[in-house]
Amino acid sequence: MANTSEIKKDIREVVKKLSNEYKVMLNEKNIVQNGRKYHGFAIDNSICLFVCNNQLQDGIIKAGQRASIFEKCYWLTLAECSKKLLVFTDKDFYNKFIEEYYKYLDLGKIEVKFYSN
Repeated sequence: MANTSEIKKDIREVVKKLSNEYKVMLNEKNIVQNGRKYHGFAIDNSICLFVCNNQLQDGIIKAGQRASIFEKCYWLTLAECSKKLLVFTDKDFYNKFIEEYYKYLDLGKIEVKFYSN
C-alpha cells in the first residue's frame, strides 16, 4: 500500500519548486467541494497543474493509473487559466505515457512535462 502522506509531501515539494521556477505562488485549489483539488493553482489564474508521481508496474501503465491521469487532463481542460500543466516525476513513466497517449492529449491546452527533483 502506498504511503499517501509521503506522496502528498513529494507533490507539495514539486509544486513549491515549480512556484519558484515560474515565479508565481501556487496553492492547492478545490475543484469540487470536498473532492478533487488542483495540486497547484496560481491566484492570478496564470497556471494550474497536477503532479503525477506514478511508476510503471511490470513495464506498463495500469488501467487505474491511466484513468486517473486522464481525469486530471479533463479537469485541466476545464480550468480557467492560461497555462495548464501535467507534470510527471518518474522519467520511465513519463516516457511510456508520451509514447502511448501523447496523440490523445489536446496539446494546445495541456503542457506535459517531466520534472526531476
